Amino acid sequence: MSEFVVLGSTISIASIRDYLFTKKIDKGDSLVLNPMDYEHLIEEIKHSDEPVDIPVNVLGVLLIKDTSGDVPVGKVQIVKNEIL
Repeated sequence: MSEFVVLGSTISIASIRDYLFTKKIDKGDSLVLNPMDYEHLIEEIKHSDEPVDIPVNVLGVLLIKDTSGDVPVGKVQIVKNEIL
């Protein structure tokens, strides 16, 4: 079952990494982001010197843009090893 969570005041690569470490989200799980938050992350990646895999994943957790309109801005949906 999936759930919505708030990562902090702003969703960023750093806040996602911190959350993944703190909550021990497993490789193979996915985080679904609101399209605005997802686009913000893409811009952050473009202006960063750090390499990020495409499709976008952080520590083996796939970041996916919400296409259903269900994920509110500022929150992510955790999908545990489910097929979307």
